[in-house]
Amino acid sequence: MQEFFHIAFSKVNFIATLFAILFAIYWVITIFTGLDLDVTDADADIDHDHPETQHSGDSAWDSVLKFFYIGELPILFILSLVSIFMWLVMVNITPLLGWEDKWIGFVLYLPAFIVGLLLTKVVAMPFLKLYRMFNHKGEQSIDFIGKVGTVVAGIRQNKIGQIEIKHEGDVIRVYAKSMTDEEYKTGEQVIILEASSDEKFYLVQSYNL
Repeated sequence: MQEFFHIAFSKVNFIATLFAILFAIYWVITIFTGLDLDVTDADADIDHDHPETQHSGDSAWDSVLKFFYIGELPILFILSLVSIFMWLVMVNITPLLGWEDKWIGFVLYLPAFIVGLLLTKVVAMPFLKLYRMFNHKGEQSIDFIGKVGTVVAGIRQNKIGQIEIKHEGDVIRVYAKSMTDEEYKTGEQVIILEASSDEKFYLVQSYNL
């Protein structure tokens, strides 16, 4: 056990261990308190200087995000899995190479990150199906078109954010993008005009009383 702690908190593995511990603490707090620390602003933020290349850029980046279920599963869930798999790779590989206390060991973070992403892709797949089923049962019967919500994570035309909608005493969060080039900040009121073609987010515009 002492040797394990030495490896886990060695110079090279300390960062991976720290992130694994932080995510574990987050899930313990979430499970026992119901607190949801949302980080939707970590979602896709796509800015391009040349409009003529925007469509192809968006398509490529969206494909990467979709491949790893980002935007379909909670971002913290994805990051937690990646962090755990990275940590497992690091604490098993560095002692085999004798690099746990050598600076060269830090070069393993990139391959460990790639392995973590690929393993997350496989492990998250059944959770994706469950999450879609949950959303289908919980949200499909609600018609959000025409409803007014409050922005809780910044929205632009090329950036997915979140809005809160009050429905029958409940507060529901949905993903949204601006229908125009106007940007909406936290606290602003917007109205939902239509759903995206894949029904994963809604298009909104400003709502002024």
